[in-house]
Amino acid sequence: MLKQKNRWKCKPIGRVSFRWEKPFPKLILHEKFEKKIKWSLRILTIIGISTSILTIEEWYLSLSISLLLFGLEQILEKVIFQYTSLYVQPMPNWEHKSREWKGMCFDVLEENNEEMLNAVGCVFKTEEYGKRFFQLLKCWNYDNKIDKDNNICLSFVIESNQKYSVYLYANPERDSVKDFFKKVEESNKFEKYGKEHQKLIFDRIFRNTFDNKSKFDQFIEKQNSNKPFWLIPSIERDDGAASIIYGEEPILKYHFRVVNRSELSKRDVEFIT
Repeated sequence: MLKQKNRWKCKPIGRVSFRWEKPFPKLILHEKFEKKIKWSLRILTIIGISTSILTIEEWYLSLSISLLLFGLEQILEKVIFQYTSLYVQPMPNWEHKSREWKGMCFDVLEENNEEMLNAVGCVFKTEEYGKRFFQLLKCWNYDNKIDKDNNICLSFVIESNQKYSVYLYANPERDSVKDFFKKVEESNKFEKYGKEHQKLIFDRIFRNTFDNKSKFDQFIEKQNSNKPFWLIPSIERDDGAASIIYGEEPILKYHFRVVNRSELSKRDVEFIT
C-alpha cells in the first residue's frame, strides 16, 4: 500500500532564539519587535532611576534588583534584529491528486556496463499527470534534462517497518535562490544595516511511502555512486506493470540520498513524517 503525504514548507517568521556569545547571550528577534525592545529599554531605565531614588534598607534586595536590571539591559542592548525575505520555488500549476502517484520502478542492469545506465521511474496513474509532474521537476532544473547540480533533490528514507519513503523537492541551494537572496541583501545593505538576513523559502515537498522494497534494495546495491542514472516518467499499465511515458524526456541525475529514518535530524527536509 502507498502512503502519500505532500507538504508545504516555510520557516516561521518572528521566531525568538538565543545565541550564546560570552559574557552574555544574544537575543535574536525579527525587526517587527524593534520598537518594543526600544520601549523596554526605556522602561528599564526608568525603573533603574526610580530604584536608585528609593531607599531599600535590605542591601541584598537592592543588589539583586540592580544585577537583574543590569543583566536585562545588557541582553536587550545587544539584541540582533533580523529582516526577512521570501523566495518561492516553482510550484505546480495543476491540481495535485495523491492517488495519481502510484509507485516507483527501478530498471537495474544485471552486469556492469559502462555504456548503459540504471533508471528510476516515478509511476503515475495517467499520462497527463505524469507529464505535468515531470515538467515541474524540469522547471526546478531550469528546463535542462541533465541535473549535475542536484537542483532536483531525490531522497530515499528507509523506514523501520521494511518500507521506504521517496522525497522529491527543489534544492534550497539552487543558483536562482542564492542570486535572489544576494540581491535582497545588496538592496538593503544601507536601510537594514546591522541586521541579519533571515532567508525564507516556500517550497513544495512530494513524499510517498512504499512497501515493495526488493527492487529498491537492488538499485541501491547496484548503483555506482560515480555514475549517473536516469529519472524517468512512467505510467501504470492495466496489468500493473510500468511503462515509459513516451514524448517526455527523462532527466539525467547525478545525485540521490539514502538514509535511515532514525538518522534524520529536524534540520533535514526528510524529517517530515
